[in-house]
Amino acid sequence: MIEVELKFQLPENKKKSVLQALKAKTAEKIRLQAKYYDTPDRLLAQQHVALRLRLEGQEWVQTFKASGKTHLERIECEVKIGKSNAEPEIDLSLFQAYPEVMQRLQTVLGDQAKTLCMQFKTDVQRTYRVVEVDGTHIEICLDDGEVSTPERAEKICEVEFELKSGSAETLILFTQEWVKKYKLWLDVRSKAERGNLLATNQKTSPATKAKALVLDKKMSNDMALRQMIGNALAQLLPNAAFIAEGIAAPEHIHQARVAIRRMRSALKTFGRWSSNVDTSWEAALGDLQRELGVSRDQDVLRDEILPKLVESGAPFKSLPKEKYGQLKAYQTFEKPEHVCLLLQLLAFSIHNDKSSKKKNLKKQASDTLDRLLKKIIQDASKFASLKTEQRHRLRKRAKRLRYSIEFVSGLYKSKRVSQYLSQLQSIQEILGDYNDMHMTETYFEALTTEDPTYWFAVGWSRGQQSQLIKDASEQLERFRQQPSFWKTK
Repeated sequence: MIEVELKFQLPENKKKSVLQALKAKTAEKIRLQAKYYDTPDRLLAQQHVALRLRLEGQEWVQTFKASGKTHLERIECEVKIGKSNAEPEIDLSLFQAYPEVMQRLQTVLGDQAKTLCMQFKTDVQRTYRVVEVDGTHIEICLDDGEVSTPERAEKICEVEFELKSGSAETLILFTQEWVKKYKLWLDVRSKAERGNLLATNQKTSPATKAKALVLDKKMSNDMALRQMIGNALAQLLPNAAFIAEGIAAPEHIHQARVAIRRMRSALKTFGRWSSNVDTSWEAALGDLQRELGVSRDQDVLRDEILPKLVESGAPFKSLPKEKYGQLKAYQTFEKPEHVCLLLQLLAFSIHNDKSSKKKNLKKQASDTLDRLLKKIIQDASKFASLKTEQRHRLRKRAKRLRYSIEFVSGLYKSKRVSQYLSQLQSIQEILGDYNDMHMTETYFEALTTEDPTYWFAVGWSRGQQSQLIKDASEQLERFRQQPSFWKTK
């Protein structure tokens, strides 16, 4: 019942090349016409569950789908109905032979099963063939068609790689050559999610935020790190899909940057826990984060800084269009090098290195956090006298400590962890405000040669920085005196 697949969006100008790669003349082809059902208030969609009836050639199939443990996996249950002169209706009793499916549907739908009705359709021409790679059988599919409602329609042009047998890790790594050659970009959204957005006349789902990770105290350090990376990818990949399509809201970009920072923190802090870590990953994630940072700074300037400047009496009401336009985000997650990086991290996250020896995970985590904290304490006592770049370094280390603690927090007593994180988050926020003010100063100072009125913003941001340095110094001193929770029994 577990379906393992990766889905990629395909540029229209690469479709012919992909068909040639699939050897379309000899590949198998089938038309797939599906209807997706839900209640009027979308109870199934809210729980990431999908029900569909699909005509596969001349055969009808009823399918239940639900999200799995990772974005690589989906729970799938198919019931073949066969040929039918009349178009069948959705019939939940067909799943009677699958108690887990029936229980899930009962939990989600309650007494609303009778209100199920068709919400949207898909109609695609699938071209596919199965290839063998190192003993792993992979089905490669090109789906070309559309998803539609009575009012709207949206193009579907995507490539799927489904594991038929063998290694999921091999499947992931195999897709890299296709990404490089055909400019595919990773899209974890299902057809059901895209259809639901279309049916509700929405462009995007809400931005995906980080979910708590609970590590098993008995697991190896290696497996703990892999789960950290998998947890961060679960936050990153849905947001990355909307960014790559060019329809992301600022919150999607913000949460993508948070996810990348969390991964970088895991690799920097706990990277030695696994011998399989590629040392180039952290730097590559840094490049990715900096590209998204341009867009993040743009949003902060427009949505947060500018209104404060106007309220403070600035002699301008908007940002210069020509400069602002240069800061506009571009679709960084379409870049093959970034897509391949995500695939390598995904493969790392699912690999189980059985040769890795188990150690005292809690002690290892405590020792690692202690080393990072000492670096922060050294700078915290002299924050006011630090150079700007040293303050930024302290901010990054504080953020890294926070994310590192969150990854291993389940190993400790929750109350003490929560109190410690609360104070650390306050420090992170005030240091973030200081960073934004320094970014504001740099941005507007570069404009003063064109328009002297921007000196107002420069002076204002410098004044804000002075107060923030004082406030941050006081907070850091209190934090420096606080005992670390991992040293207390």
